[in-house]
Parts: sequence; C-alpha cells; structure tokens
Amino acid sequence: MSDQGKRILTLLKKKDVSKKMTEWLYKKEAIQNEEAEFLYSIALILIHEYEDHKDKVYYIQYAYEIIARTSFKIKQFKALYDFSVNYGYYPVARKITQLNLINEPTINYLFSEIAIDDFEDKNKILTFEQKRMFDAVLKDETNDESFLAPTSYGKSQLIFEHIQKHSADIIGIIIPTKALIDQFNRDAKKIITGRKIIIHDQNYNSTDTKLLAIVTQERALRLIEQGVKFDRLYIDEAHELLDFNFGAKRSNRSLLLARLINLAKKNNEYLKILYLSPVLNASDSLKLQNGSAITEHKIENDLKIMDIHFLDNDMKEFQYDRYLGEFIELKTVSSQIAYIQNNSKNKNLHFLYRPIYIEDYAEKLYQKLDECEIPESIQKLIKELKFIVHDDFKLVRYLEKGIIYLHAKLPAEIKNYLMKFVREESFIKHFVANSVVLAGMNLPVDNLFYISGFSKLRDMYNLIGRVNRLNEIFSEDNQELSRMLIPIHFIDMKNFPQSHNVDLKKKVEKLRSKFQDDIKNPLLENAKIEDNNKPEAEKIKNSEQAIVDNFSNPEFKEKITIAGAQQILNYSSVGLGKLKQRISRTRPLENIDLMFDMIKQLFFDGFEYGNQEDARDYTPEYNALRLRNEETIKYYKMFLSDMKRFSLKERIDKTVSYWSQQEETYKIYVGSSFGEVEWNTENYTSGRKVYVELSQHINEKTYLNNLAVVKLQTDEDFLGHEISLLINTLLVFEIITQDQYNEFYYGTKIDKELQILQLGISRTIFNQLKKDNQVKNIEFDQFGNAKANKVLKDYITVQNGLYKFELEQYFN
Repeated sequence: MSDQGKRILTLLKKKDVSKKMTEWLYKKEAIQNEEAEFLYSIALILIHEYEDHKDKVYYIQYAYEIIARTSFKIKQFKALYDFSVNYGYYPVARKITQLNLINEPTINYLFSEIAIDDFEDKNKILTFEQKRMFDAVLKDETNDESFLAPTSYGKSQLIFEHIQKHSADIIGIIIPTKALIDQFNRDAKKIITGRKIIIHDQNYNSTDTKLLAIVTQERALRLIEQGVKFDRLYIDEAHELLDFNFGAKRSNRSLLLARLINLAKKNNEYLKILYLSPVLNASDSLKLQNGSAITEHKIENDLKIMDIHFLDNDMKEFQYDRYLGEFIELKTVSSQIAYIQNNSKNKNLHFLYRPIYIEDYAEKLYQKLDECEIPESIQKLIKELKFIVHDDFKLVRYLEKGIIYLHAKLPAEIKNYLMKFVREESFIKHFVANSVVLAGMNLPVDNLFYISGFSKLRDMYNLIGRVNRLNEIFSEDNQELSRMLIPIHFIDMKNFPQSHNVDLKKKVEKLRSKFQDDIKNPLLENAKIEDNNKPEAEKIKNSEQAIVDNFSNPEFKEKITIAGAQQILNYSSVGLGKLKQRISRTRPLENIDLMFDMIKQLFFDGFEYGNQEDARDYTPEYNALRLRNEETIKYYKMFLSDMKRFSLKERIDKTVSYWSQQEETYKIYVGSSFGEVEWNTENYTSGRKVYVELSQHINEKTYLNNLAVVKLQTDEDFLGHEISLLINTLLVFEIITQDQYNEFYYGTKIDKELQILQLGISRTIFNQLKKDNQVKNIEFDQFGNAKANKVLKDYITVQNGLYKFELEQYFN
C-alpha cells in the first residue's frame, strides 16, 4: 500500500530546507518576493513528483497548501489561481476573480473564466472532481453505489437531486439522529413534491403509494414490519455501519442498520441503495456478508486547508505541519483562556465530549469573558428560557456573554431552538458542544477549539469538516478568501482530559495520517473481529440471518428480537424458554395504568441475573435492569403522568422538591454523562459512575435545578428507547392493543389527533393548539402531508418564540 508520499516528506523535515520553509510559512507575517519564489519552487517540485507518481497525493495537497499560504503572505494570487484552474479547484479560482485579487488579467485568464462557467450549478461553482462525481452518481444505474466526499461537499443536495432524477415510489432516507431528521425534513419540504413525506413510522398509512420516509434505522425497520417495500434507500453517514461494541451486544445501532439493508433487499430484489459518507476510505468496507459489490464515486481532494495549532500545558503555542509531521514553536501565552480570547472569531465551536465537561467549560469561559451589551433578541430569549425552563437554568446566564452550550441531555425542543440562535444571531460567538454537531448538522462555525474528545481519527476529520463549510467560503457574501484556511486549535487543559486519558499531542499527530476504516460490525464481509469476540460474533450473525430468513413468520427468539425486548435484555436460551411460556399464559392488559407493572412482571420478575449469558436467565443493560425494582416502576409511572400534565418548569420544581424530601444518602441516577459516584449492589457491579449522591449537593439549589433538567431528559430518553422497546414487545405479542399503545404514548385514540401528534409535534404544542381551537385548521393534502390553512398561517404569524419556531417546523 502506498504511503501517499509521507515517507519522503518526513525525510524532508530533517533537511535544512525545511527550516526555511517553516520559518517563512508559519513564523513570519510577511515575506520577501525571493522567499516566496523559493516556496513556490518547492511547490513546483512537489507538483512534478505528483505528476510522475499519482499515488503520492500528499505531494499535490502539500503543494496546494504551500502555494495558498505563500499567496496570502505576499498578497498576490496569480499562482494560486493558476494552480486552481489546472487542478480543477474552480471555486477557489472564481473566488479570486470575484474579489479582484489579480491585478493584470491575461488572455489565458479570460479563457479560464469561460471554461469555469461550465462548472456552475445552482449559482455555485463545483470543482472538476465534484461535477464529475455528481454526474456519475446521477447517471449510475447499478443497485449499490456510494458517494464519498469530504464534509460540506453537497451530499444532501445530491440526495434530493437524485430523488428528482430517478423515479421511485417508496423512498427512504436513513438518518442517524433525530436532530438531523428535522434538518432533512425542512429541506425536503422545500424541494420534494408529489409524494407524502414522513419522519416517523406511525405517519405511514397502507394506502400511501408515493412516499419519502426520512427516518432512523429503527423507524425504517418498523415500516418494513408494517409491509413497506422500499424501492430506493439513501444511507446517510454510512460509516456508522462499521461501528460495533460487543459490550452492547444486540443494542448496537449498526446491527439494526445492517438488518434494515438485508431485509429491504430481500423484500425487493431491484432495490437501489446510495451510501453517503464524509469519512470512509473505501466502499468495500460497507459490504455486507454475501452482499453485492458497491460502485464507488469518491472525491479525494479537499479545497479547505487545515491551519492546526496546539497549545500545551506549559502555555507554549505550536503550529503543526501535518505533511512534514512537525510542531513549529511560535510563542508562549499567558493562559489558555487568554489564548482562546485572542484567537476567537465570529462563530467559535468549543468541542468537549462529556456533557458535564461542556457545562463546566462554559462556566469557565463565562467567568473570563467581558461584559457586553445584550441585544433585544437575546434578552427576549433569556426571558423566555427562564419562563419555559427555569430561572436557575445556567445557560441563561451564559447567553449574556454570547455563549450557548448544547449536548444530548438538554430537552430536544430547547436544543433545536438554541441552534436557530447559533445560526442566526451574530451575538452568539461561542458554541460549546459535543458530538451533537458531528452527524451532518449545518452550523456557521468559522473556528474550532478542540478541548477534549474521543480518539477516533475518523470523528476528528468529521468534526473539522464542520468548520467553514464550502458554501460559506465561496458564497458571494464572503469577502475573505482566507476562510479556506480552517483554524483548528487543540488546547491541553488538565481539568478536561481526553477519553481514556489519551495524550492530546499524539491525537494531533494522528492528523498526519488518513483515517482507516475500522470495521467492527460482524455482519460486514471485511470485519476485523478479535479472537475473544469471535464466538459472540457467530451468534450474532446466526441470529440476524434467522431474523432475515424468517421475518414474515419468525420463531419466538426472532420475534422477541425484532419486537425489541431481546435488544436490551439479552435472555439466554433458558431465559427465552421461560419468557415464551410466560407470554403464552399472559392475558391481554385491560387497564393501561398497569402498563409499567406488566413490564416488570413479564420481563423481570423471577428471572435470574448473571454476568455469564448462558449461566443465568438474562444479562440486561444496566438502564433496563433498573426496571426490576418496584421503586423504579413507581417513579416512571409518576414521570409519565407528570409529562402529560405539567410544564417543564413545573416538572423541574417537582423533581427538586422530591429530592429534598429524601435522606442524604439518596442517590440520583443520571447516567454516565453527569454521574459522579458508583453504586454497586450484590447482583450488579457496574464500575461506572452513573449516580449523583444527594448529600454532596443538598444545599446547592442552582446545581440541583440544573441537574433536574438533565435527569428529566435522561428519563425521557429512557422512556423513548428502552421502555418503548418493551411496550412495543407487548404490542407485537398482542398483550396490549394499538389503541392502548396510542393512549399510553399520545394520550388519545382519536385518529386526527394521532395523525397530528405523530408528525413529531410535542404534546405541549398540541395542547396549546387544542386550547386555541386551531386543530381544525390543520389539513392534509392528497398525499397525507400536513398543511396549515390560511387561518392557522395567520395564527402562527402572530405567535412568538419557541412556540412559533416549533409551529413553523411543521406548517411553514
């Protein structure tokens, strides 16, 4: 395998010539013409070597970076223009023209501009490679194809163009996160016509003949259970198919994605699939066991140039040249926060992987930033969040200095609403977040401070790709070509260590390498399975094959797995036998108030827990295992009742009031994101900090109010995932009816109300619409898409804040 030119560049680092290069490229703010000529000559040598050895892609990439940096140093851009034209980097060339950065145009320049016009698409210029690959994907008629391109190279646009070009009745866009579903759904409503668009399996009706389902793999599988036969699938963020954690067993989402693909192919031998990913080396990595070959369409070159800085714990700042593999010391700074302040731009993403770190870091940043005048729009947001969430909600304070933090433990509707302000409000300069930004979220970030994160190189590249997206760099509004240099600041902070305490400097050095496809999913043909996991991998493969083979008439084991209970409870063969007998003797539930009691009695009572799968009856995930306790059942009964009756603010106050009545030894389950202590029992040793001890915070009212926000969202996620899988199992085995299921989750059995709630509208929004007599003004077109009539449109226009924002998501 080629080293892509890395070895020779490493040798170059040891030569005297590299000292001049790094001095002039990184240390000197301005350079002389003779110094620029020297740098250009190095770039030319690299270009010539690349032309003779096309596998040495580092040569051409480094040449591009040297030419670009040198051009900015001397403020002359003809060399960069010529390179961009010759190598198809047409957006760069056109931007140079738009900004009048070439003083004396030549005849060759004029002809080049005419040629570049051929690469215009919807008012933007494509690279040579981009246009060629777009055209190839749109023309490809093979059943399995892929589009692999760096982040922000138009994958979403390509999906919608592909849908418009290729006729298909039942289409699925498979999305990894609910937040990304909302984004895709908004875009689809503007572009796609003549078909029903759904984002939930319960929006589906058997009479739907022209359908676009924008769903997660879980929801897509439930659509298949209802009889949906997909004609075409688009697998977004397809690299997630590679992931697998043997500790999580059957609850791996990559397993469900593989199952979806296998079932969809079984149901329709003519099914066509387009896989899309910004961080995949080869399409063969996606190939399922005994699967078809995948035609690959890949964009190799990236117009963006990483401008990598590293600040160590001694406050020394280094520039990292990832082609030479060299850290160039620049200067010593006074503090990390001072460095952050001095290097901040208009929209700064501060990345930390743990939610508790995110909030602690946001506090640290808030303490150091100066007071500033707060615009009226942010004052209104502050007032609204105090009313909706809580007066003590710490984010309210941070907003005063232009800081927003986001993580998965914030209420979804609040999170989506805050993203609107990140996108639209120039006052919001600091955005502190974790992997919620990774999966395709389009936010206007122009600077990255990487504080702590996971160790996967793939995820780092994906994150970096979110900074200065191409449509921002090359938009007519942008007057700075320098935005093609992507500022990335790795900052070592002892209070915010890396996952598994990986050395941050070594993590930076990884950027010198291309990421490799780490194929862990046992259902993939090229999976690399460690010896100790091979027996479990064989069980999983056999189980999944049985599910696909017998999907229309499954045996008990397959049926319980498809329904969801086995996914989180992991019954042994003995346990499955006991459960089968128990279900056969269970009568249909008459009262939905006993739903939680039924879950405990059916799935937990009398089953023995053990660490060895075949030694005892089951080995549930810890979250699910809690449901064997009567106190947990009582809690979730109360939790669901409160969700239906109280506002978020009321629920926060009620939760903190409940905690205050407990003994000081009381422990609050919040999961690993905010957990501070372990709580090991006789039957279960987790080794994980998933609890908060009340005694440590008993007099910290602000802390407890904010912890309640996290606790409520954690429990809402638990209700929507683990408990939902168990209730779905009750439905599949006819222990409850569809009406009971709907009443339990939606609080209604009325068809139109269900139709509206299943759009994804929160119960709070729906209740307000009912109160204001607006439900009757929601109409459905011939395809079943929800529409607002004129009365409802006028009503939405006069609303404010979060309520208006949510209504516009569904009816604008």
